[in-house]
Amino acid sequence: MRNAAEPNGHEEHWDKTRTLSAVTATVLILLLAAFYATTLLNMREIGQQIDLIKDHPYPVTVAAGQVETSLGQLQTLAERLAYVRTDQAIDSVERSFDAIDGDLSERIAFIKDRTLTGSDYADELRNGYDELRVAQAELLSLCRDETVSDESIDAFVEKRIDPLIADLLGWNNAVLDGASSMFDTLYDVVGSVIFKTIMSASIIMAAVLVALGIYLAVLRRKRLLRLKLQRNLEEALASAQEANAAKTQFLSNMSHDIRTPLNAIIGLTAIAGTHLEDPLRVKECLGKITVSSRHLLGLINDVLDMSMIENGRIALNCETFSFPELVNGFVTIIQPQAKAKQLTLDVVVGNVDKETVIGDPMRVNQILLNLVGNAIKYTPAGGTVRVKIAELPTDEEDKLTFRFAVEDDGIGMTQEFANKIFDPFEREKNSMTSRVEGAGLGMSITKNIVDMMGGTIEVESKVGVGSKFTVEVPLMVAKTDDEEFAPIDLAEARVLLVDDDPDICESTLDMLASIGISGDQALSGEEAVELVVGAHRAGRDYHTIIVDWVMPGMDGVETVRRIREAIGDETPIVLLSAYDWSEVEEEALEAGVTAFLSKPLFKSKLYFAMKSVCGEGEPIDYIMEHEQAPDCSGKRVLLVEDNELNVEIALEVIGRTGAEVDCAWDGVEAVEKVREAPVGYYQLIFMDVQMPRMDGLEAARTICDEAKRDGRARPPIVAMSANAFTEDRRQAMEAGMDGYLTKPIDFTEVERILKRALL
Repeated sequence: MRNAAEPNGHEEHWDKTRTLSAVTATVLILLLAAFYATTLLNMREIGQQIDLIKDHPYPVTVAAGQVETSLGQLQTLAERLAYVRTDQAIDSVERSFDAIDGDLSERIAFIKDRTLTGSDYADELRNGYDELRVAQAELLSLCRDETVSDESIDAFVEKRIDPLIADLLGWNNAVLDGASSMFDTLYDVVGSVIFKTIMSASIIMAAVLVALGIYLAVLRRKRLLRLKLQRNLEEALASAQEANAAKTQFLSNMSHDIRTPLNAIIGLTAIAGTHLEDPLRVKECLGKITVSSRHLLGLINDVLDMSMIENGRIALNCETFSFPELVNGFVTIIQPQAKAKQLTLDVVVGNVDKETVIGDPMRVNQILLNLVGNAIKYTPAGGTVRVKIAELPTDEEDKLTFRFAVEDDGIGMTQEFANKIFDPFEREKNSMTSRVEGAGLGMSITKNIVDMMGGTIEVESKVGVGSKFTVEVPLMVAKTDDEEFAPIDLAEARVLLVDDDPDICESTLDMLASIGISGDQALSGEEAVELVVGAHRAGRDYHTIIVDWVMPGMDGVETVRRIREAIGDETPIVLLSAYDWSEVEEEALEAGVTAFLSKPLFKSKLYFAMKSVCGEGEPIDYIMEHEQAPDCSGKRVLLVEDNELNVEIALEVIGRTGAEVDCAWDGVEAVEKVREAPVGYYQLIFMDVQMPRMDGLEAARTICDEAKRDGRARPPIVAMSANAFTEDRRQAMEAGMDGYLTKPIDFTEVERILKRALL
């Protein structure tokens, strides 16, 4: 609620502003510290590189230069002995050798100790100099020997002394090159450090400027905050007043909408009590009481759904279900409403290839019921409500999208109201809608469910023309082999489809083509008779004829009668209808109908129908399933319920099927009955959830655990509860239950469960 949350929100905003100021100041300090630390580290790196150069490459370079000079002197002295061999010259050269040797040995040792690159060359330099000293001694000895000629001395210098000195100079140059490379490294390091320093300084300074900008902005926001707080407080007060007004309006609406059906229930009950001698009057009152009760239950369900949505408690189930069964069930529920209001309800199924899907069938059904129920409410008698269902193409193999388009030719709505139709408690107020009951929650609930499923919903409407709601919801593809339809080979045979609705003709012919059957269409009974007679005269009779029951002009039964008169009884004719054909069944069979088929048509239903008329499948049922009460004679059901009135109602519903019923009044008694009964004695258990001594969840859990421990089969357990929340269903499933019924009990749903569990 805004009136309660706004002031607290402002306090929180003020605290955040102060926190932001402190954070900005802290960030500034940290950035400056980072800048100082980065500069120190970069300068330290340069200093370390300079110290390294000073201690190693630089003195090594100097020493190598002195070595080069000394080697040149040694070479000159050696060559001198080749020209001057006097004792004085030899002694002078020897003294020079000794003087140079002391300095040269020291320099070579220094190079060996300090060089960081080219240590192998330093070793060669040292070893080569030792060899040179030996050669110099030999040279001095040869020079003192008078028997050795000058030519021999010259040859010795050229072959021994000069090559050694050349090698020493080469190794010394290699040492110089290695030391010089260290200077290049220094240049690279200095350049890199300077670049990093500039970049880091730029980034940090930019961050400092940003932080300063934020800090200044925070200061400005602080100055404006008081004015904003004042404005927001005024808005909060206005919102609180609006919320109180909305709550008052909602309570007023709900009071009216709840009291209306309650008044009908109470009043009609009193009327029925005063006419007990008139069964027809009592039956009429009971029928109206049922309608009012369902309307009241719908209002309560809408309010509960909206409450769960707003509290985030609603959750989507994920289960595998048959899409055709869902649509057929929806049509079964909504068709009587349309018929009671004298409306035409058309359900057109397009290209639905994947009929077994994964999703939340209850919520999909709720979307359809809300949309179509809304269309029926606002469409006057004699109008039409049309539902188009199609599967949209998708690039993902495991996902598909269904589109539901609900159109009516009712009173429509203004664009202003269409823009807010999905808001809670919104109802357009005019003379045409004032008599329509409702809490204004259906469309809001539908929008929220569609959003939760990741779908979309759109509305188009025009006053006096009608409305169109389009919903697209994604569902997962179920991995199943049940939808593989082998083509039916009818050679050159054709099927004639007779229906006044072009959309139904088009979609049905597409389905026939997808299972390998070609077909023609006729949009009226007269056209159908003409096509059939023409094909018969040409010797190309239709293999099968599918005729819609309700058509303008010549209806389906009369069309079948005319066709039989023209071509005889050999061609199978299927009567197609979206209505209960029990009232016309006898007449249709007399007219020559071979079988009955219900709308809406799906590929699977059409496929098995065609296989049936081809003699390859089971015969098509004449009577719709929902009109047949299951025969459960010989079956035994355990009913666990602590409320006598609920027991009476459940016994009546279950007893209609012929099943025998045992009763238990709480969970403890239910566990004892199952424990003492032979295996298979009970085929089904209906379990109330809230009971004294032991509730239904604990009882179900105990029955399941004991069956598992003893290694024996247990009967299915179906919960019966007035709690309709998803969380309640989840808890029941976790306790081991196999189904969930919400109170008040739906007779049709009970019969469906009995049929599934017992037959």
